Amino acid sequence: MKLKKLLLSFSFSIFTQFAFAQNSDFKKNVDDFLDYLNKENSFLGNIELKKGNELIYKYSSNPLEPKNSQYRIGSITKTFTSVVVFQLIEENKLTLDTKLSKFYPKIKNSENITIDNLLSHTSGIFNFTFWENYYSNRDQNFSKEQVLDIIYKGKSDFKPNKDCSYSNSNYVLLGYIIEDITHKSYEENVKERITKKLDLIETFVAQNKDEVKNIKSYLFNGKEWNADISSDPSLPYSAGAIVSSTSDLNKFLKELFHGNLVSNNSLVKMQELKNKFIGHGLFKMPFYDKIGWGHSGKIDEFESATSYFPQDDLYITLTSNGSRVKLNDVMIGVLSKYYDKKFDYPTFYHSEITNPPLTTFAGVYKAKLAGLITVGKFEITPAENNYLFMTELQDGKEGEKALVERIDANSFYMRSAKGKLIFTLDKNNKVDKLVLEQGKMSIKCTKES
Repeated sequence: MKLKKLLLSFSFSIFTQFAFAQNSDFKKNVDDFLDYLNKENSFLGNIELKKGNELIYKYSSNPLEPKNSQYRIGSITKTFTSVVVFQLIEENKLTLDTKLSKFYPKIKNSENITIDNLLSHTSGIFNFTFWENYYSNRDQNFSKEQVLDIIYKGKSDFKPNKDCSYSNSNYVLLGYIIEDITHKSYEENVKERITKKLDLIETFVAQNKDEVKNIKSYLFNGKEWNADISSDPSLPYSAGAIVSSTSDLNKFLKELFHGNLVSNNSLVKMQELKNKFIGHGLFKMPFYDKIGWGHSGKIDEFESATSYFPQDDLYITLTSNGSRVKLNDVMIGVLSKYYDKKFDYPTFYHSEITNPPLTTFAGVYKAKLAGLITVGKFEITPAENNYLFMTELQDGKEGEKALVERIDANSFYMRSAKGKLIFTLDKNNKVDKLVLEQGKMSIKCTKES
């Protein structure tokens, strides 16, 4: 089990059920919240809310790219892929019971994996984003054969239908199957069947790095935003290669939920859950007693979320290319202001404690569950303005990086995982041990160098 699996999650929080109405002064309240995040160098991006056909709120805060409305939307791509698959089913070119072995028999358990399993993440197929070299190679171009080889070699997580676990590989395979059936590229299918039909002028499937070279994401280092490495679209492909905007995504959801892309029977199937949140290309996104449907996405430092709340005919989409807070928390904050619910602003730490110096904590660490099972390695390095960076190491290569805020002399807060790093020093002022705390989970770490 990788450290990332333990510390990262994507699902929306569930709240206690209450009845409530829209806050008439919500625009100022949302502005105040987002301005607070902007002041704390914590959110770069765009937000749009629509009620029916009416645009009721729009926000943009991106001084690095003030004229750019297009962002890489990561896994929201999967909803587009799901739509194309259900269209092919309605055209009698595919069924939910079609076996994966018809197309890719070399994949483990393919004779028992169906299109339904791929759509609902119940296949058990290895998630290629957990490939040990994924992060260090994400900027490289991959052929279809190379991607399939990664999936072939990966160990299955479980037997088909025995569990539900999110895997990007499911939707890459669906993209390949779309191409096999239609004899057209995934990009052509999305364009002909969705973006051209709906006039989504800011939405396209990126096919190479040149097409996204001016669409960048950023990581804050404690002082300023630095451009992140850009993933080549060939690897995320039909699981995460689409570029879009808040207005296009809201329009996409509107047309989807009003019968202009798939039939009602298909839409109902897309909403059929296999666990508390995962459907067939849609996530259930509850907020108090409101039920939203949509998807979230992350690629590089881009994050996105789009959701439709049928009860109020409300559409909300957020796109970001740099954030220190979870986009889920931003979404909850905006919805709380809209529905006039209590919401506590996140606390940002600005410790002026400089002793011991940050270099004291620098080094490579090994994380162990119960002090026995190694779940990952990571490196701690000093950042700017009394912050640290925590970088996951994959086969000795740098993986995902997170900014860590100093709370006091020996404690730090990792906002991306809502966890704490608590160091204990020996009498020589060297690190004796480190404990990662996230909720009720505690992971002991030892310093290697």
